[in-house]
Amino acid sequence: MTAPEIPDLLSEVPTLRLDRKRVRDAIVFAFAAGEGGSVLELLVAEATPCPTSFDPARFADGLFLDELVRRIFRVSALGQRIEVDPAYTTRVVAHPPRRPETVAFRRAVLEELVQGPACRAELERTYVELRALRELLMTPAHGSYLEQHQHRVATLRALKDVVLGLEARFDQASSGLARLRTYGQALAAMPAFRELCSLLDYEDGLATVDLRLRVGSDGTVRGFSMIEAREAKDSPFYRTPVGRFFTRIVLWARGYHFGEIELLSRALDQAFSPYEHRVVELLQLTADIEVYLGCLGFRDLALERGLAVCLPELAREGARAYHGLFNPLLLEGRASPKPCDLESRSADIIVMITGPNSGGKTRLLQALGITQVLAQNGFFVPARSARLHWTEGLFLSLFQEVTAGQREGRLGTELARIRELFEEVAPGDLALIDELCSGTNPSEAEALIRLVLELLTELRPQVFVTTHFLSFAADLAESPPAVGMEFLQAAIDERSRPTYAFVPGVAKTSLAAETAARLGVTLEELVALVARKRAASSGETPLPEALGTSEAFDSE
Repeated sequence: MTAPEIPDLLSEVPTLRLDRKRVRDAIVFAFAAGEGGSVLELLVAEATPCPTSFDPARFADGLFLDELVRRIFRVSALGQRIEVDPAYTTRVVAHPPRRPETVAFRRAVLEELVQGPACRAELERTYVELRALRELLMTPAHGSYLEQHQHRVATLRALKDVVLGLEARFDQASSGLARLRTYGQALAAMPAFRELCSLLDYEDGLATVDLRLRVGSDGTVRGFSMIEAREAKDSPFYRTPVGRFFTRIVLWARGYHFGEIELLSRALDQAFSPYEHRVVELLQLTADIEVYLGCLGFRDLALERGLAVCLPELAREGARAYHGLFNPLLLEGRASPKPCDLESRSADIIVMITGPNSGGKTRLLQALGITQVLAQNGFFVPARSARLHWTEGLFLSLFQEVTAGQREGRLGTELARIRELFEEVAPGDLALIDELCSGTNPSEAEALIRLVLELLTELRPQVFVTTHFLSFAADLAESPPAVGMEFLQAAIDERSRPTYAFVPGVAKTSLAAETAARLGVTLEELVALVARKRAASSGETPLPEALGTSEAFDSE
């Protein structure tokens, strides 16, 4: 009989990404001894991702992908929130597939799940059944021999439920979800499945007993009597009472000292054996479904906060556009993220972003990076609509503070960051650079920025770069060193507060004075602080009012 096709939900070419031998060995040990759950969990988390051109080391930490998946990709099924290990989904998200066909395959699955609520409900029910099987395999079966036996029976029963569920569902599916029904039908057609069902029927009902209950006026049971007992004689595992007695006599005479439980345990092993490889595939399917339920959970959370997500357009050239873009890492905050709109004329334009401190520049770079990674996975992106360019890689460089073990000073660290940029970025990649050259003095920084921009123009990646050198950015806008540079600024309202929107142009102020006042770093407050400290140390009475004005620092 031909082996059923692997029910892979993440690739258009069905592939087993788990290590079949190692996972099968762990499954066999878990079923036989009731141990090995932690090993199984680790092996699933280490699944080989789809072939990719992305290097997670260049962006995963800066985008907080593990936190994104753990907090935002919420998994729910049949109305219940389920806590899951985020390792598998994080690994998938960090490795966008190289093939556009794989991206299209995943998008089709998500589109069908969104457009058909019944289809989503079937997937959630399937996940609940698969998860029950996985938890039984991963849960240690301690206790008496009988309790361990019952645990193995429960595992087989969960396997039966999974097969019957897959066989009966997704009859209207047209996306990759149709694979699940085909797979379930193939498993149900195996001769071993009929034996499995017969064994479970025997285990569940060696005999059927009819009872007559006596119920009192208060509704409680006062007694009962047995009317008839019918044994499951049609089961291939059935033995008459006389037959069971003589079987034990013969076994005892031959020197064997095991009972019916031991014999039935051997039958359980025999029933599970044909499905050892299939359970490996089912464990992968369980993790794949968690990825899609996480995507749907992200969509649900965004809608709850009044925001929209979409499956964006991916193009090789032309304008880039984001409408209603937001940073999903902020979804769990007290206030909803502020969506913004961005557009650029072509793929290889360098976009320089300026704006006040705490105006959202770094969060914008994160949003752009997360959007690119999710889009090239075929998943929902945090925007109402979007048109992105296909890229072969992503490089994210956030401004790094000085650490205790750092060998270089600020300038050396910044120069190393620039060197890494040109070592890692290839033509067509997306590069997101935060506060370029902020670790050195303005005169040196300006020369370095010009050099970097000129060389990036020749390399022709897709670049978004932020800077707090506003006067210099204004000069660049007048005479840009790179052909096709564009400039965005963080917008502020009439009260000089950031709106977290971005509009064309160069910011005129960094709002340093406003930020200083918000943090209590004004001349007036600092003078008062010094006066209190001096009075406390000398025993003098502090001045009733601090000298000076409330003006702080220059806005540049």
